[in-house]
Amino acid sequence: FSPEWGELCFSGAEGVNLGTRFMATAEAPIHDNIKKALVAGDENSTQLVMRSLKNTERVYKNAASDEVLRIEAEHPGQIDKIYHIVKGENYRASFQETGDAQSSVWSCGPVMGLIESVPTCDELVRGMVSEAEAVIQGRLAEMCR
Repeated sequence: FSPEWGELCFSGAEGVNLGTRFMATAEAPIHDNIKKALVAGDENSTQLVMRSLKNTERVYKNAASDEVLRIEAEHPGQIDKIYHIVKGENYRASFQETGDAQSSVWSCGPVMGLIESVPTCDELVRGMVSEAEAVIQGRLAEMCR
């Protein structure tokens, strides 16, 4: 886990988006190779696609997303030019069958830079709560001095 999770709680965040983080858990119903890609990735391992369509999506930076960006630059706003790459069937095949992190465009966030393991959901949540408690207790102790 990372101290950043606990810091978010203390800094006034009312919530956090944990979709990408929960993708890299033991129970997540996706191929282990996708989970490995999330662990190996960093905060620079994503990019924005489909901006020309006004339907921006942050995705894992790979060969497929690079191709989408190349095509979008040549044919802005034309979904028919990129559909064969961005269609959900490709995403499903990568996640459920092949585990190929390079062959489809799939959503994830820059939080990959904080993902260091593939824990169970229970371990993840308990670790986050523990970190938040440690940050809160540490800050309260500082305030009471």
